[in-house]
Amino acid sequence: MPRPLPLDRSTDQPFGLEYPVLYLLHGSGGDETSWHTGIGVLDTLIKAGKVPPAIAVAPRAAHWWVDTVEPFERAFIIELIPFVDTAYRTISLREGRAVAGFSMGGYGALRYALAYPEWFAAAILLSPALYNALPPPGSSALTGAFGTPFDPALWSRLNYPETLKSYVEKGFEVPIFIAVGDDEWNEPAGWQYNVEYQAVLLFERLCKELGRAATLRIASGGHDWELWAPMFGAGLAYITRFLALPHHRPEPKSV
Repeated sequence: MPRPLPLDRSTDQPFGLEYPVLYLLHGSGGDETSWHTGIGVLDTLIKAGKVPPAIAVAPRAAHWWVDTVEPFERAFIIELIPFVDTAYRTISLREGRAVAGFSMGGYGALRYALAYPEWFAAAILLSPALYNALPPPGSSALTGAFGTPFDPALWSRLNYPETLKSYVEKGFEVPIFIAVGDDEWNEPAGWQYNVEYQAVLLFERLCKELGRAATLRIASGGHDWELWAPMFGAGLAYITRFLALPHHRPEPKSV
């Protein structure tokens, strides 16, 4: 009978294991602490044995997580991910990474999943700030993130309908969990800009038009953690099926 593995008391996990990584993107006006509730959900589910142990990384950014005012997207892909894989015991493969985001962070999580499907195995979008065409007049996307003054061509180039083309061409599938509330804000510019309507459009394009793995939840709630906490838990259960489980790092061969 195999002996139990010695535990690393700083993590209560066996020594020598590598773990999948969840990258958590915050919404407009937030920072890394905005994921405090979500990380609590993750910790609770791990301790209950409902999802496998994972490393959570919650960076801080602004301007919709794209390379416009500052190179947030480039820093995330080229600098942050390699740093995390070097500094921590990660599964440094596509199957070891997922990305999640709420509101503006949902836009970023979708963009990264579609633009870099070779880097991510799954994604969670919580009330994502998405628009299949131009954003409405009150959107923070108009306040410098996509040019000053706002550049419609830049927005369209970085927006998901355009990014879907390269996503399909690359041939990778990133299963996406989408969750919105039935009481999200009612956009004054028109109901067609509402979060729940836009989420349905995204789901229809991903799942019904392109045949890519995706699931949609419309639950009771609004644009806050009262909705996102249980939906993040449901999203974690969904993406666990596509992520590699924690496993032992191969022992280095002696010379």
